[in-house]
Amino acid sequence: MSEYDLPDLEDAPWLSLSKEEIEDLRKQKQQLTEYGKEKLKKLMNKQPTHEEMLDIAERRELINEALEELNAIVLGGQNTREFYLSVSHIRNVLERLK
Repeated sequence: MSEYDLPDLEDAPWLSLSKEEIEDLRKQKQQLTEYGKEKLKKLMNKQPTHEEMLDIAERRELINEALEELNAIVLGGQNTREFYLSVSHIRNVLERLK
């Protein structure tokens, strides 16, 4: 067996391929292997880790909380203290998202 797991011509005479054809197949297999490795690396790099997914979920939750506070402000009906607490909450959310 060669380094690319293809049999040598002497070990597999039934293949009836020339040495050039076998060498071409070896090169093609190596190229495909490298291509597959690169594609796999790209896919693995695009997939967020579990920790990243948790961070994303936390950020979304904070943003949703801030949006709820903004909706309360826009709808009105808050007294001064409630308005201040809403604005303060939004400010805290934005600080945490920095």
